[in-house]
Amino acid sequence: MNGILQHLRIVIGLAVAVLVFFSLHIFVASVSANHVGVEFNRIDGKVEPVPLSSGWHLIGIGTSVVEFPTFTQTYTWTKSASEGSPTDESMNFQVASGIVINADISISYSIDSGKAPVLYQKYKRGYEEITSQIIRNGIRNALNNYGSKYDAEGLLAGGKIKLAEEVRAKINHEMNTYGIMVEQFGFVNELRLPSNIQSAINAKLQATQEALRSEAMLRKNLADAANAVAVAKGQADAKIAEAQGDARALEVVGEAIKKYGAEAAQLKNQTLWIEKWNGQLPTTSLGTNTTAMIGVGKAN
Repeated sequence: MNGILQHLRIVIGLAVAVLVFFSLHIFVASVSANHVGVEFNRIDGKVEPVPLSSGWHLIGIGTSVVEFPTFTQTYTWTKSASEGSPTDESMNFQVASGIVINADISISYSIDSGKAPVLYQKYKRGYEEITSQIIRNGIRNALNNYGSKYDAEGLLAGGKIKLAEEVRAKINHEMNTYGIMVEQFGFVNELRLPSNIQSAINAKLQATQEALRSEAMLRKNLADAANAVAVAKGQADAKIAEAQGDARALEVVGEAIKKYGAEAAQLKNQTLWIEKWNGQLPTTSLGTNTTAMIGVGKAN
C-alpha cells in the first residue's frame, strides 16, 4: 500500500512539473532588454495595441510575442563578400537615358516603441524581415523613381548626395506612420557604371582637367607678361624722372650762375680795388655801376 502511494506521489509530481513547464512556455513570455514585445494571438489574429516592456509577462493561450529593438540599427547591402552578407546584396537602379547603376547601400533606422504593434499589424513580420524585404524594396523603388531625374555624370559629380536625401525622405514619408524612422541613408563606396559609360566620363573629365590646366597656364603667362610690362614701364618712368631731375638741377645751377656769378665777379673786383686803394679818394667818377679804378698820380 505504501509503495502504491509513493508511486502515485511520483506520478503526480511529474505531472505537476510537466504542467508547470508547459504553463511557463505557454502562459509566460520574456522580452529582451532594449526591446519591446508585441502580443499576437495565433487563434484570432488579434494584435494587442500596447507593447510589452523588457522582462517577464503573463500571456494568453495561443499568444506569441514578437520582439522589436528600440535602439538604432544599421544595415549595409554591398556587392563585396567581406561587407555585410557574403552574398551580393548591392542594388541596381536606372537613371536618365536608361543607364543602369549598381550601388552599395547603407541605412540606419530606429523603431518607435509605442508604434511597434502598428508596425506588426501592418506587415505581420519581425524587424529583420521588415528590413530585408519591406524597407529594401522601398529603397529600390525610391531609387528608380528619383534616379531617373539624374544623368550618370551628374550623380558622380555630387548628385548622389541629393538623391540619397530624397530616398531617405521618401522612406520616412511612407513608413513614419508605422513607427519606422530612417536616420541615415547613403551610398557606400563608389557607384558602379557600365564600363563604356565610365570610360566616356573619365575621358571627358580628363579633357576638362587638361583644358583647365591650359587656361591656368595662359592666365599665368598673361600675368607674367603684364608684370614684365609693368616692370619695364616702371624702370622707364624712373629713368625719365631721373633725367628730368638732372635737367632741372642743371637749370637751377645755370640760373644760379647767372644770378650770383656777376655778383661774385663784382665782389672780387671790389676786393682788388680795396687792396690797391692808397687811401685817397678818386678825383674822377665813372658812375655808380662800375668798379673800374683809375690811378691818380702825384703832380711833378
